[in-house]
Amino acid sequence: MNNITSQSEFAEYNFTTIQKLLNQIKNGELQILNSNKLKNIEFLQDFQIQKLSLIQCKNIIPILKSCTIKELTIQNSDLKNVEGLYIENLEILDVSANIELRNYSFDKFKQLKQLNISYTNRDDISNLQLPQLRILDLSQNNLSDLTPLQLLVNLEELNLSTNEEIIDTDPIQQLKNLTKLNFSFCYLSITLKFDQLTNLVELDISANNSVDLSSLQYLSNLKKLYIAETQINNIDILQSLNNLEELDISRNEIDNINTLKHLVNLRSINLSDTQVTNIEALLQLVHLKEIDISGNPDIDFQPLKKIIKLQRLCLCRNNLSNISFISGLLSLEHLNLQFNENLDIVSLSYLVNLTTLDISYCAIKNIQSLKTLVKLIEFNAIDTKIKDISILKQFKYLKELNLSCNLGINIIDLQYLTQLTKLILNECDLHDISVLRPLVNLEYLEISNNSIFYFYPIRDLDVNVEFEDNLIVESSDFFTFFDVKNKSQFINRHTKPNKQEIQLAGNMKKVDTTTCYIRDINTRYKNYLSRKKMVVTTITSLKQKQQDILLSLTNKVVQLYIKMDEQQYQ
Repeated sequence: MNNITSQSEFAEYNFTTIQKLLNQIKNGELQILNSNKLKNIEFLQDFQIQKLSLIQCKNIIPILKSCTIKELTIQNSDLKNVEGLYIENLEILDVSANIELRNYSFDKFKQLKQLNISYTNRDDISNLQLPQLRILDLSQNNLSDLTPLQLLVNLEELNLSTNEEIIDTDPIQQLKNLTKLNFSFCYLSITLKFDQLTNLVELDISANNSVDLSSLQYLSNLKKLYIAETQINNIDILQSLNNLEELDISRNEIDNINTLKHLVNLRSINLSDTQVTNIEALLQLVHLKEIDISGNPDIDFQPLKKIIKLQRLCLCRNNLSNISFISGLLSLEHLNLQFNENLDIVSLSYLVNLTTLDISYCAIKNIQSLKTLVKLIEFNAIDTKIKDISILKQFKYLKELNLSCNLGINIIDLQYLTQLTKLILNECDLHDISVLRPLVNLEYLEISNNSIFYFYPIRDLDVNVEFEDNLIVESSDFFTFFDVKNKSQFINRHTKPNKQEIQLAGNMKKVDTTTCYIRDINTRYKNYLSRKKMVVTTITSLKQKQQDILLSLTNKVVQLYIKMDEQQYQ
C-alpha cells in the first residue's frame, strides 16, 4: 500500500486488480456501501478480513464459509435469510434493518457474543438459542413474549427499546448478569419490575406508562438511570441509589427534587420540562458537572451561580433575558441557550473557557460581546438576527459552525477560520461562496436553499456537500450542469429532478443535489489526497462497467466503497 504515488496508477484498475489489493489486507476492515448490483460475495472469504460491513447492498447473496471474519454487518440489505453463512468463529453479527429476516433462527452461530437484530419486524424469539451471547439488540420490533430470553443466562446487555406489544417483563428477572437494560419507548401499561437485577449499572425505562419505582431501591449498583416521560410525580424512592452518577427525570410532573441531595455522586441531571421551581437541592451535589433545566421558565435560576464546577448547562426554552447568574461559572465548557427570544448575551463574555455555545433561535443582532470566547470549538447561531460576524475571525480553534437561516449575513470573514471542519449555511440567501476557498480543513459543508450561481472547488473537502435548492449554472470546471429540456428554464427557476449521488476523489467524496442535472466531472480535480497516510482516489473500471469506486487505503484498514449506477450489470 505504501508504493501508491499517483492518480494514474489507479486509472485502469479492474476487478482482478482490486482483488490483488485486498490480498494485502491483514486483519483489516472492508466496507461496501450502496452496491445494489453486487450479488455474490463468496470471493471475499479468501482475504484476511476481520471486519466486514455490507450496508444497503439490496441484492447481496450472503455466501461465506470458513474465513477469518469475526465481525459481520449486513444492514438494510433486504436479507431474507443467512443460510449461506458458515463462519464458525463469528463473534459479532449485525443484520439490523432487514425486515424480511423476521423470525429467522441464528442458532448455528454458537460462538456469537453480540447480535443486533433490531428493525427486523421480529415478533418471535423462541429460536434464539445462543448460550455465549453477551450483548443483544432487539429494539424496534414487535415482540410480545419475552420468555425465551430467560435462557440467555450470560447476557450482559439487552436492548428492548420500542417494542410496544410486550405483555410481561418477568422473564427478564432471570437474567442475573445484566448490567445494561433498555426498555425505553415501549409505552407499556404493565408494571415493570427489576428488583432481581442487582448487577444493573445502567437502566433506561423512559417513555413507559406504568413504572413501579419501588423495585429500583434494590439496584444499589446503578450509575445511570433514565426515567423520562414515565408519568411519575414523586422520586423519593431514589434516595437509596447513592451510586447514581447520571439521572434523567425529564418530561414528568415532578415539582420537588429535595431527594436529589442524597445522591452525593451525581454528576449529570436532566430536569427539563418538569414542574420544578426550586433547585436548591442541587447545591449539595459537589460532583455535579452537567445540568439540563430546559423548558422550566418558572425556576429560580439564582442557585446556579453557586455550582461553580459546572461544565455543561442547558437552559433552552426558558424565556430568559438576563443571564447574569451564570457569569461566575468559569468552569463552564458547553452552554445551550436555544429559544430564549429576548436573550441578552453580555454576561457570556465572562465564560472564557466555553468550547461549545448555542444561541440558536434567539433574537440576537450583535455578538461583539463574545469576542473573549477564544476557546470556542463549536458555535451555533441558527435563525438569529446576526449579519455582522467579523468577531468570529478571532476564534482560531473553531471547528464546527452553523449560521443557517440568517438572511443577509456577510460571510467574508469566514475565510479566516482555517480550522473549520464542518460548516452549515443553509437558507442564508447566499449568492457567492468563493470566500470559503481558504478553508482547507473543511470536511462537511451544507449550503442548501441559497441562491448560489457559481460553485468553487474547495480544496480537501472530503466528506459531504449538500447544495439542494440552489441555481448553480457554472462550477469552475468542477461540474458541468445542464437541463436536458430547457436550459433557460433551469437558469431562471428551480428544477427538482431526482436526487443524484456522485462519488468523487481529491476534493469531495459525496455530493447530493436535487436541483441540478450533472453532466460531467472535470478530471482536472481528480487528484489523489494524501492525509495521515491515507490515499483517496477514483477507480472508473470494474468488470468494464461504468461506476464510481472510492478506495481508501491505510496501513491498518482498507475500506472499499462501491456505488453502482442504474445501467450496471445484472
